[in-house]
Amino acid sequence: MQGRVMVSDAASRLLSAHTPVDLTQTRSVKLDASPGCLYARGGFLYCAVMPGDSEPSILRLNLQDLTADREYAAGADVERMFLSYDGGRLYALLGGADTVLMMDADSGEWLMSAPVGVSPRDMRLDKSGKRLAVAGGASGSVLVLDAENLETQAEYPVEGTAVGAFFAADGLVTLSESADYEPYGIVGIIPERSGEYEAVWELPGMPSSFAMGMNGLLVGHMNTITLLNLQHRETRWRMIVQGLPDNITPIGRLACYMDRLTGRVGAVDCFQPTLMSVIRKAEPAGLAYL
Repeated sequence: MQGRVMVSDAASRLLSAHTPVDLTQTRSVKLDASPGCLYARGGFLYCAVMPGDSEPSILRLNLQDLTADREYAAGADVERMFLSYDGGRLYALLGGADTVLMMDADSGEWLMSAPVGVSPRDMRLDKSGKRLAVAGGASGSVLVLDAENLETQAEYPVEGTAVGAFFAADGLVTLSESADYEPYGIVGIIPERSGEYEAVWELPGMPSSFAMGMNGLLVGHMNTITLLNLQHRETRWRMIVQGLPDNITPIGRLACYMDRLTGRVGAVDCFQPTLMSVIRKAEPAGLAYL
C-alpha cells in the first residue's frame, strides 16, 4: 500500500511518517513548536502549532523534506482545517475561539470568521465545495454555513454535545455525546428534505470521532470502534480497543486512529475486523494520510 501516515506528537514536538499497515516509522522531524492538528493536500502538509512564547499558527510543510515554506497566523485549538477545492482558501475550526476562520491560502490574510457554537468539535466541506457542516460542541447544534461568506444557512439541534457532522448523500450525519451522568454516543441523521433530526444509534461510552470508510461509517467511542451501515441502519461489527480512538482516518480497507488518553496510534483492518498494529507516542495530537 502506497502513502504515509503522518502523526504529530505535541510532547516531543515531532512529526513522524509511518507505513500504513504496520506503522513502521520511516522518518521524523522536530519542530520549534508543539504540533497539533494535521491536514494534507496538494504536496503539502498543514500543521497547527502552539509556540511557547508566541501566537498559535499553521505551518505549511513541503512533503519532500518536511520543511516549512509558509506560516499562517491562527487562533488557539485548531480542531480541523482544510483547503477549498480550488485551493484558494484555507479554513480552520478554532475550538478555543468558538469560530470558523477563513484565510487566503496564498497570502495568509484573514478574510472572515464566524461564530459556530461553544467549543466546536468538527467541520466538513460538502462535495460541491459550497457548504460547510460544523459540529457546534456544547451549543448542541450542527450548523450549515455558506463556504463563500460563512453565513449560517441552517442550524439543527441534536441530542447533547455536537461532536461530529458531515454531508451524506441525502442530508447530514451527526455524532453527539449525551448529557447523562454516564455519557454515551449518538449517531443521528438529518434528511435534507425534512431537516428533522433523528437519533438512529446509541453507542456505549463517550464518543470521539467518525469517518466514512469503504464499507461503512466508522465511529470511535470509549475503548471501541464500531462500523455502521448507514443505508440499512445496521451495526456491522464492534471492535474493542484501548482508550478513546480519535482522528479516525480511512485508508482503503484500513483505518488509522490515535488516542490521546493512552498515547496509542493504531491501524485497523475494517474487513476482518482486526487490529493490525499499535505504536505509542508521548502525546499524539494530529493524524493525516498522504
